[in-house]
Amino acid sequence: MNEKVFIRLDGDNIGDKIEFSLLENNWFLAQTTHDNVQISMKKLSEYINTLPNSIILLKGCDDILFSIDKTNFNTLILNDLQRIFFETCHFTLSIGVGSSVQLAIYNLRKAKLSGRNTIIF
Repeated sequence: MNEKVFIRLDGDNIGDKIEFSLLENNWFLAQTTHDNVQISMKKLSEYINTLPNSIILLKGCDDILFSIDKTNFNTLILNDLQRIFFETCHFTLSIGVGSSVQLAIYNLRKAKLSGRNTIIF
């Protein structure tokens, strides 16, 4: 059986932008932000689904957890994910990578705490 790499990615500051828009009574900006993030998530999912031996394990509003065989993994994939996300919705993306789901989540948390728009292995 092939070794897996687990990747957890999460958009940066999206909830804050939506919440601030709502506090400012700007429903339109809140909805537009949400819609643009959903378009970005769709593009990320489509990209991930093109990767050999990858499986999306969980997809949320602005986060994805997926696995890929170690032999098919390289860091260019992560750079592509960040680029696609930013080009589509103008938000950055933090990424945690690990040999287990728990380690990927832990590394995502470190990426968020270290300033966001970061990849932690």
